[in-house]
Amino acid sequence: MDRWAPPVVAELELVLHALAEENPGQWAFSIREDGRPIVSVDGDRVVPAASTSKVALLVLALQQVATSGRDLADRLQIPRDRVGGSGVLRALTSVHELTLAEVLELMVVVSDNVATNMIIDALGVRNIRTGLRDLGAQDSRLERRLMDSAAIAAGAQNVTTADDQALVLDRLCRGELLPDPLRSHALAVLGGQQFNDRLPSRLESDVVCRHKTGEIYNIRHDVGILEFDGRQIAVAALGSDLPEPADNLAAQVIGTAAQGVVALARGEQGWVRSGICE
Repeated sequence: MDRWAPPVVAELELVLHALAEENPGQWAFSIREDGRPIVSVDGDRVVPAASTSKVALLVLALQQVATSGRDLADRLQIPRDRVGGSGVLRALTSVHELTLAEVLELMVVVSDNVATNMIIDALGVRNIRTGLRDLGAQDSRLERRLMDSAAIAAGAQNVTTADDQALVLDRLCRGELLPDPLRSHALAVLGGQQFNDRLPSRLESDVVCRHKTGEIYNIRHDVGILEFDGRQIAVAALGSDLPEPADNLAAQVIGTAAQGVVALARGEQGWVRSGICE
């Protein structure tokens, strides 16, 4: 039985197009399941990645554990130049080292920028560029550490697309990028995300959302995996050029998109006409 019959796909396309066209800013959506692209609405638009780049960094760091002898228990020194932005390590000045597992968790669950720069330094920007291509993220680039004002002024950009994000998450689900138990570890880290006002905000309690948000000025993203009824569906929702303050808008648009994916995947025909999307 085709889980995504043409009428269901058409209705989901209608939902996502309506969300993109009827709300301020630029919106891109990409949905994948079991190696199959389901719907893409401007999914190839290149936009600032913000913290969604941390999904690929998590996978690449765990791939290094799988192949190079690095261990999740390895201890990493926290640098003196503790950058600002999101996270907690900048404030925890008495903490001087953490395990690799702890650094990865902080990078994702509280989007810690100090932890992220530690992972970028450990992997190397050049290796990350190659790694992104190997993951299949052909239009994504990481050219600098986070909060690097000089690199930003010089034009260095970290960018991505909704299609790239959904592809990486789908491949992670399918076990194509990491062996178990590292695959399970990655999913558990994504499941610990503490910023839950977007993708999970309108989901029922029986839907597990493993995800990573991204946020800078005029940008609100959320990318993740929705687990329900024995299924794992990768969802990427990227909002750019948004009017500030953008939090409520992002919560409404991205939350509705995730709600629509689950409803239509469950066969709730006529969902788009029920008034939920109005």
